Amino acid sequence: MEFYYEGYIQGKKVKGSIEAQDKKKATLLLREKGINPTLIRIKDDKKSFKLLSINRVSEEDLAFAFMQIYILLKSGITFTKALDLVSSQVDNEELASAFVRIKSSVESGVSISDAFRQEKIFPEIVANMLNSAQTGENLELIFKIVSEYLSNVSQIKSRITSALIYPIVVIIFGIISVFIATNFVVPKIASVLTSFGKDLPVITKAVLILSKIFTFTIFLSPVFIAIFLVRDKLIKNTVYDRYLLNLPVIGKIILYFNISRFANILSITLKSSTPLPTAVNMAVNSVSNSYIRSKIDDVKNELLKGKSLTYVLSKSGVFPPLFINLLKTGEESSKLEEMLDTIYSLYTKQIEKIIDRWIKLIEPITMVIIGGVIAIIVLSVILPMTELSTGIKR
Repeated sequence: MEFYYEGYIQGKKVKGSIEAQDKKKATLLLREKGINPTLIRIKDDKKSFKLLSINRVSEEDLAFAFMQIYILLKSGITFTKALDLVSSQVDNEELASAFVRIKSSVESGVSISDAFRQEKIFPEIVANMLNSAQTGENLELIFKIVSEYLSNVSQIKSRITSALIYPIVVIIFGIISVFIATNFVVPKIASVLTSFGKDLPVITKAVLILSKIFTFTIFLSPVFIAIFLVRDKLIKNTVYDRYLLNLPVIGKIILYFNISRFANILSITLKSSTPLPTAVNMAVNSVSNSYIRSKIDDVKNELLKGKSLTYVLSKSGVFPPLFINLLKTGEESSKLEEMLDTIYSLYTKQIEKIIDRWIKLIEPITMVIIGGVIAIIVLSVILPMTELSTGIKR
C-alpha cells in the first residue's frame, strides 16, 4: 500500500510517498529515515490522517508529556532530543505532531517560548513560563512546574465534572420538558380556552410570554456561542479576566488559584537557588489571569530598585491582606520559602472547601429550581382546564 506523507527532517519540511503495510508501519519507516511525519494518508485517498486534528489534548496528556521532558532534560539530554523522544512515546498524535513542529522551529532558530506559543494546543502559561527561562536548569524546572500545574488543573476539573454530571443531566431533561410543555401543550390548551371566550389565567399568560422568550433564546444560542469563542477579539483579555474575578464564587476560586500558584512556583524556584527577581518573574508569568498578571507585571523591576516583595505586592491591590501579612512574616523571619509553602497550602485548601461546599449545594438547588419551573407549568395547564370544565358545566 502506498502512503503520501508530509513531515520534517532536520528542521526542513519534506513530502513524498512510501510503501508500507499500514499507516503505523509507514510511520515507523519514516522515523527510521529521520523523518518526523505530520501527515500520513493513503495516496490518492481524500481521507486525511492529519495528526493535528485526531483528538483533543487534555491537561493530563500535557502534564505527563512535560514530566517526561523534565526527566529527560534532568538526565542531560538536549532539549531537541528530548522533544524527539517524547513525540515518539506519547499516545496523542496531535501532541506528538506539535512536539515535532516545535523541534523544527527551535532548530531553525525560533526561541523555545515562541515555538510553544505558535502551537495553540498549549495553555498560555507554558509560553509565559518558558519566556522566563534563563539557564538550562531553569528550563527543566519550568517543565516540572508546568507539569504539576496542569496535573492540579486536571484533578480539579475531574472533581467538578464528576460532581456536575447528575445536575447537568437533570437540567437538560428539564429544559427539554419545559420546551415541549411551553411550545406544544400550554398553547393548545390556551387556544381551546380562548375559543370558548374564556380569559386566560395570569400564570398561563406569563408562561406563554416566557415560552416565546425561551424559544427565542434557544435559537440565538449559536450567536452567543460564537461571541464567546471570539470574545478575545471583542474584549481585551484583561477586561474579561477582571470581570471573572468579580463573579461570586467563581471569582474567588480564580483569585485563590492564581495566588496559590504564584506562591508555589516562587517557593520552588527560590529553593532551586534562583535569584529572587528571576524567581518572581517566573512566578508572575505563571499567573493565568491576565488582569492579575498585569497588576504585578512590574514586580521584578521594583525589586531591582531595592523595594521589598511584600511592599510591591501590597501596592498591586490584588492580593488579600492575609497573603500580604504571611508574606511579610516570611520576609522578616528570613523563612520566605517556608511561608510561601504555607500560603500555597492555605489557599489550596480554601479552593477545595469552596468547591466541595458548592458541589454539595448544586444538586438540591437544581432540584428546587427545576421543581419550581415544572410546578408553574403544571399550574398554567391545570388552571385553564379548570376554567374550561367550569364553562362546560354552566
